[in-house]
Amino acid sequence: AEMPQRARATIFPDSVGIGHYAIDFHPCMTKSPAEAPGNSERAGIRRGQGSAYPFQIPLRAMIPQQIDNLLVAGKTIATSYIAAAAYRVHSFEWSAGAAAGTTIDFALERGIFPDELIDDMPSKEWELEVLQGRLQENGNPTAFPETSIFNNTWDEWK
Repeated sequence: AEMPQRARATIFPDSVGIGHYAIDFHPCMTKSPAEAPGNSERAGIRRGQGSAYPFQIPLRAMIPQQIDNLLVAGKTIATSYIAAAAYRVHSFEWSAGAAAGTTIDFALERGIFPDELIDDMPSKEWELEVLQGRLQENGNPTAFPETSIFNNTWDEWK
């Protein structure tokens, strides 16, 4: 299947951090373990490699289903294997970790669960906006400068 070309990364209203790293796929092998004799790479699995657009970390990707007192950060957030190819580096993990810590502190301070920060989306979530302001103040940006849903391409953001 042909993958559609994108002009920019998705902008998430519940962003709690940012990252930027070229997608770096490792082979997906037909047999396990990867060192098995005669093993080969699965056809059609490795579909992208190289540059990637700067991206945001959505809070909803850090909230596990059916668990109220846990946030997931770093490489283990909910994502596709394609996005994980860019999420695997330290700068992303630091941003996600800072977001998780700040979000938990914020939720405890307010007496809420993290999922309550996003439960009315796409409607405006005023507590989420307060959290995002705190993240910004702490030096953990939630968006790249000059980014907006009204920008159609990365070229417009430069």
